[in-house]
Amino acid sequence: MEMKEFHYQDGLRVSLFNLDHKAVPYHYHSEVSDLMYCSRGSITIELPDSGEVFTVQPGEVFQVPSPSRHRFVNGAPVGTPSRYVLLQIGVFDINFVPEAKRIAEQFAGREKTVVTDGAVYIEDRREDIARLAERFARTRPAELTEEEQADVVEALRCFASRGIGTDHPRAAVHP
Repeated sequence: MEMKEFHYQDGLRVSLFNLDHKAVPYHYHSEVSDLMYCSRGSITIELPDSGEVFTVQPGEVFQVPSPSRHRFVNGAPVGTPSRYVLLQIGVFDINFVPEAKRIAEQFAGREKTVVTDGAVYIEDRREDIARLAERFARTRPAELTEEEQADVVEALRCFASRGIGTDHPRAAVHP
């Protein structure tokens, strides 16, 4: 797994993840939710609090409501890398979940819901996200390849155009 953090200012945090077949560890956020855009391969999202498993294909989006425990897994066949762009709005925080192995075992073989028209809730940040997309279209962050830059621009444009201008309507509760 490779994580590239390259933008965090004015309450917008953008990262890019290249996943081999190691998952992002189970975690949750108290202050932000994860808005993800699949740009390559397939991304599986496991939500232990609700028992749900989702698969997101290239060009699709998914949002994990705060403070849901979750992890992102490469859902593509072994040997096929996957990539996603992550946007977080607000003050970043992260809390890792103990007993991750036990939780992961609960999801082995579980049927996945394919996300085809996911909604993301972007508060009142549509213009800010669109401006950020245009900024990255003009200037490539040093951490990114040209292909990754294109994926980030596409993801941010998608969030801006398809995002709903409210807070996420559902907040999961975990023990």
